[in-house]
This record gives sequence, structure tokens and C-alpha cells, in this order.
Amino acid sequence: MTNVLVPVDGSPSATRAVAWIARQLQGRPGARVHLLHVHPGVDAWEVTSHLGADVVARWQAEASARVLTPAAAALREAGVTVETHAVAGEVAPAVHEHVHRLGCDAIVMGTRGLGTVQTLLLGSTATKVLHLADVPVTLIK
Repeated sequence: MTNVLVPVDGSPSATRAVAWIARQLQGRPGARVHLLHVHPGVDAWEVTSHLGADVVARWQAEASARVLTPAAAALREAGVTVETHAVAGEVAPAVHEHVHRLGCDAIVMGTRGLGTVQTLLLGSTATKVLHLADVPVTLIK
């Protein structure tokens, strides 16, 4: 693993995944972690008709920063090169797309995120990522 994608959502499980990959890559020159925060898109007419695109974009950027900043700091503290990415959409397809776009050779992610009841009905995000992935996936409890 030298170029790893780590989806983060601020959950304890995602935090453990960041700590685990930091330990694995510490002291490995050339290793890079791409942190990805995926937040749901805001397309409900009730919201978009009252808030401008700039307000929604600012809210999404602030939410992503709250998740990405501490995760990136933990990796940098371990001496691991890190890049952060934030997008709106569905997590599993976004992870799949970013793995290829960024040339990642592995995914490391937590098994339990901050999903909603909808996740229980549709299946877990980790399971969806596993089905889409064509690189090794390490799940951290």
C-alpha cells in the first residue's frame, strides 16, 4: 500500500481507520493517504429554493473541514503525506470513482459510519464499497 484512499465521516470507526493506516505507513517514504469526505448532495427544492448555491457550498465545505482537518492532522503527525478531498453524493460510488481518479492501490475504511436508518434498509456503505471495489479493501472495526 503506497497510495491509499481513506473515506472519513467523523465516526469513531473512521477515526480508528485513520489511526490504523497512520501506524501502517509511518516511516514509509512515498506513501500517501487520500482522505475523502462525502456528504449528501442538497437537491431538495425546499432547501435550494431558500438557500443560494453559495450558502450550501459554504455549509458543505465547513462540514467537510470538521471531519477532514483532525484526520489529516493525525496522519501528518505520524509523518504520512496526506491530501484531502470533499465531494457531494453517494459514498460508495464516490469512493470507487476517487480510487481510480487518484490512482489508489487500496481502500481503508471503518465498518460503522454515521449513516442513517436508510443505511439499515439498503445495506451498509462498507458492503457497497466492497462490491464496487477492484482494489484491496481493509475494514477497520
